[in-house]
Amino acid sequence: MDTTNELGQPELLEMHLDYDGGNTLLEAVRWSKFLAIAGIAGIGLLLIAVIVYIPFALEGYGQLTPESANVIAILLITVAFYLAALVAAAIILLRFSRLTKRAMDRQDQLMFNRGLKSLKVTFIILGLLSSLSLAGLIFGLIYST
Repeated sequence: MDTTNELGQPELLEMHLDYDGGNTLLEAVRWSKFLAIAGIAGIGLLLIAVIVYIPFALEGYGQLTPESANVIAILLITVAFYLAALVAAAIILLRFSRLTKRAMDRQDQLMFNRGLKSLKVTFIILGLLSSLSLAGLIFGLIYST
């Protein structure tokens, strides 16, 4: 049974969102909005703490060799990129919540699809960061012994 939507494109799952599914999706949208805003705020506070702490950390490490200073610089750059990727994921998650909510209110399939693509990108970013974190942890455990 091959059905098409109002855009003339074939439907993948041939399913429709019922009342219970819609309520569950709206609740997921609300939680994603909360998590995105909390993530952006938390990373902002963390960034302020890092900026305040850096002068003290660099002063404490003033007795290190130039090679050690290079390692610290690389570590700080890595942390900055990691935090930037987390902020990007939070912003894209916020975009998912706004687009999906608006699409459900207006019954707009194209906007709904754009919202789901934002959620997909968020998961890709978080998956890559998780993989890199796990690889870094394993690398650190191997070379610390």
